Amino acid sequence: LPKIIATGGWSGGIKIWNGGNDHRDVDGGETTADEAALDLLGAKNIVHEDRIMGIAMRPYLTSTTSTEGLTTMVASASIDLSAKLCKVTLNEDAASDSMDVEDDDGNKAKNNQHLRYTIEECAHLKGHAARLCSVAFHPTGKFVATTSFDHTWRLWDVETSSMAEGKELLLQDGHSREVYGVGFHPDGSLVSTTDFGGVVQCWDLRTGKSACHFLGHARRVVCSEFSPNGFQLATAGDDGTIKIWDLRRRRPSASIPAHTNLITQLKFSHSTSSQNGEFLASSSFDGTGKIWSTRDWKLLSTLEGHEGKVMGIDVLDGRDCGVVTCGFDKTLKLWK
Repeated sequence: LPKIIATGGWSGGIKIWNGGNDHRDVDGGETTADEAALDLLGAKNIVHEDRIMGIAMRPYLTSTTSTEGLTTMVASASIDLSAKLCKVTLNEDAASDSMDVEDDDGNKAKNNQHLRYTIEECAHLKGHAARLCSVAFHPTGKFVATTSFDHTWRLWDVETSSMAEGKELLLQDGHSREVYGVGFHPDGSLVSTTDFGGVVQCWDLRTGKSACHFLGHARRVVCSEFSPNGFQLATAGDDGTIKIWDLRRRRPSASIPAHTNLITQLKFSHSTSSQNGEFLASSSFDGTGKIWSTRDWKLLSTLEGHEGKVMGIDVLDGRDCGVVTCGFDKTLKLWK
């Protein structure tokens, strides 16, 4: 599959970007000179009526490539009280000689009608009573989880949800404060959620009940990420500390004084990258991204370049294990 990046903005739109030099045409051709890393490949300017707070792409191995091109899905969560699923497909009508246009910030981009990929809404997930915060796909790609300020998280069926109605499978109200972070265990059996009271919950999806919970953060916890090894969970938030929890012993195994401000996102290198589980990436309001070794939790690299808060970070699929960050400065940066 081509390497692509999805972003969501405070304007309510979603964009698809070229994720790197190993981007390939569906027919196996090389990337052309005018398709450099981070070139805009697709855009839908209005998906939500308000800010997008969370975005996730369907797991790499559950997306498909057919004679019609790439088919994958992007999930987004907004403060407009809804989540949406959008299908991303190859735009057969894209013209190779399409003209560049300028966006609101004066940046050149191809006209949406001639971009390489089209983004089409396919499901509207409504039910939360307050703003949504985060969204995550189940490893199978068949389900998606959302969190909300209404103190709940919900699980939705991807295949049977539609624009008319989102198919809700589970409503879990076990938190006493606003729920923000969410992440799935690699084998799909557990989901972790975090809240503004500093509580981290792990839920058994087979029973819908809490399997365990962790306390230790001094303030709000806003992100949660399972390690590919299956027995560690990383969490972070307002206190600038990354905590690593041992799921087998049900206790903390490491506490990393990582950032000087709120940590916005955590991502492990994963099974579809060349360095499966070898490092953990973090982003923060302190204006940096950081890379940590999972062997001893020591700092490997600091990513400095954004002017202001870094809102998100992710590890790219493929043999070149790149990292991508996005920030308040309205930029997307690719790090090798």
